[in-house]
Amino acid sequence: MTIETLTPHPEGARYTVRPLGSADFAHLRRLESEIWSDDGTGELCPHYLRLCTELYRDWCFLAFDGERPVGYVLNFVAGTTVYCATLAVHPEYQKGRVNYLLIRAMVSKLLNENVEECRFLVEPGNTDARSVHNALGARVVEEVQDFYAPGDTRLWSAINRDDLERVRARYTRLKLVS
Repeated sequence: MTIETLTPHPEGARYTVRPLGSADFAHLRRLESEIWSDDGTGELCPHYLRLCTELYRDWCFLAFDGERPVGYVLNFVAGTTVYCATLAVHPEYQKGRVNYLLIRAMVSKLLNENVEECRFLVEPGNTDARSVHNALGARVVEEVQDFYAPGDTRLWSAINRDDLERVRARYTRLKLVS
């Protein structure tokens, strides 16, 4: 599955989003360094990234501006629950079309699989991510203390099958899915 935008990037290149492949490990590592090197949380473990490219590649997506990788969304599946653990976009592309395309790819996958629930992990103060989750119908279901380190608080938000059906109706009306 490749998803292309109807609107090209200002410099003329078209955005594409596709599921991960094994060779995308190098792209993820480079993006991790470019996106998170100055962040207090730090980069993801390379073993985690390799699991995404090998075991969960059908559920994880990589965005490109032409040939340049510019963002990703990493999801894990356990039974009929999908865990959206990370959506990251290069700083030059944040707050733009890339975020939308990654979410659209993920939602399209959710709508075409036997998913009962999708959970999103987010920092409480990440209002941009939380607004995206809210737009999908997500509700906070759990606050977890000391998630990655002492003092680190994360929220799990969730959408269920009924929420997904409401998203399907909206996406179908907008011709984002068939």
